[in-house]
Amino acid sequence: MPRELIIPGVSIQVVKEIVPAPLTPSGVVGMLGTSPRGPILEPTPVTSYREFADKFGADPNYTLTRDVKLAFYNGVFEVFVTRVEGTGGRNATLVLKAAKKRDAIRLESKIPGSAGNSVRVEVDKGTVDNSVMLRFTYGDKVEFYDALKMDPAGDSYLVNVLNSKSTLVKVEDLKPPALEFPDTNPLPIDTKLDGGTSAPPKMEDWETALEGLEGEPDVDAVYAADVDDTKIHAIINAHCQNMSSDAKNRIGVGTVSRGESIKDIVTRAQGVKSDRFVLVAPYGCAGAVVGLMSKLRYYESPTFKSLQGLTPQDIWTPQQKRYYPSEIMELLKAGVLPIDLHRERGIIAVKGITTTKEQISVTRISDRAVRGVKNVSDNFIGTLNSPGGRLALREKLTEFLTAMEKEGALVPSTDEKSPAFLVEVYSSELDFAQGIVRVDIAVRPVRAMDYIYSTITVQA
Repeated sequence: MPRELIIPGVSIQVVKEIVPAPLTPSGVVGMLGTSPRGPILEPTPVTSYREFADKFGADPNYTLTRDVKLAFYNGVFEVFVTRVEGTGGRNATLVLKAAKKRDAIRLESKIPGSAGNSVRVEVDKGTVDNSVMLRFTYGDKVEFYDALKMDPAGDSYLVNVLNSKSTLVKVEDLKPPALEFPDTNPLPIDTKLDGGTSAPPKMEDWETALEGLEGEPDVDAVYAADVDDTKIHAIINAHCQNMSSDAKNRIGVGTVSRGESIKDIVTRAQGVKSDRFVLVAPYGCAGAVVGLMSKLRYYESPTFKSLQGLTPQDIWTPQQKRYYPSEIMELLKAGVLPIDLHRERGIIAVKGITTTKEQISVTRISDRAVRGVKNVSDNFIGTLNSPGGRLALREKLTEFLTAMEKEGALVPSTDEKSPAFLVEVYSSELDFAQGIVRVDIAVRPVRAMDYIYSTITVQA
C-alpha cells in the first residue's frame, strides 16, 4: 500500500501485473546411448551435430552417433544427450619403460571403457635436467606437464603431480628394481593407452540415465538410441508417465529390431500400450522420427511427413524388406508408426500415432495445455484468494488458451455449438478456509485429417 504521509505530498504504489513467463519452445529431445567420450550419465544440451561430435565424438560404432545425426537432419531444436556406460568394463592402461627397459610407471585411464584407448601419451625430456615432459591428449582436451621427476623426495615427483592434477590418467610407481633416480624416469615415447573395454549398459544404468532427465523439465520426447530391448522401452514409458503427472509431459520413442517379423512387432506393441509411447518400424528410422516430431509445431501431425537423411538402401535390405500394404495395415491396427516409400513425398511416416493409436499431435497439444496452465498458475501461488484474484487467474488462463486457439491447436466443435475450450475458477467455503482454488478446464485439440472420403456424382 502507499506509504503514509505526514508532510503534504504524494505517495505512489506501483502494482505490477502478473505476466507469466513464455513457455520453452516444444521439440526438446532427451536422447540416451553410448558414445566414445563425454560426461557419463549427465544430460548435456547440444544444438547441432557439430557440437555433439565435439563433446561426445562421432564414432559410428556407438549408438548415439547415427541417431543424433538423423535427429538434426530432421530439424530437432535441442537434444539433451546422456551418455550411458556399462559398469564392469576395463580401463585402458600403459606401462612406461625406464632405463634398461625396466617398467617405470603404470598409467591407467580415468576415461572408463574402450573410450580410454583414445588417450594419447607423449613423453620427452623436460626443460630441467633429469626431468621429463608429458602431454596427454583426449579429443580436444590437452594436459601438459613439465619438469617432473621420479624422485619421491621432491616436490615435482611425477606420480604425486599427475595423481593430484590429471583428469585423464592416474599413475602407479612400479619402482623398478636395481635402478636409482634419474634412471627411473620414463623414456621418451609417443603412443596411446590400450586394453580398455566397455561393458554393455545394464538396466540400472538406463534407469539412472532416465533419473537424470527428471531434472530437465523442457524435454518433451525421450529416445534410447538404437535400443530394441522391450524392458528398456517399458521403463522409458514409465518415466514419461511419471513425469507427465508432474506437468513435465513427454513422449517416449522406441525402435523395433532389425528384420523383426510383423507378428513379433505386433506382440511388442501390445506390451507397451500407452498414449506416451511411439513404436517406429522398420529398424533404423526412429532417430529421424524423433527429429521430425521436434521440428513440427506441437499441433502438427507427423502423418505423411517426409523424413530426411535416409535412403531406401539404408532402410530396406535383403534382411529387412519393405512392408507390403497388408503388413502396414497390420502395424497400424497394432498402434505402430510405420515408415514407407511414397512416390511423390519420398520416405514418409505413414501415420503419426502412439501405441494406443492416438494421434501424436493430440497428445502433444494436451501436454502443451498442461505445461501452460501450470506456468500461469504458478504465478498466483501466494496471492490473495479473493474474487478479484480468482478472476485474474481465470483471465490469464483464458489468455493462454485463446492463444492456443488462434494458433489452430484448439478448435470448436464441427457444428460450432461448443467452444474450443472452457475455463472455470472457483473456491468453496471449505476450499477457501484451506487456501485452495480449483480450476476446471476442458479443451478440444485439433486433429489431423488422416482419411478423406469423397463421393462423386456423375450426372447425365
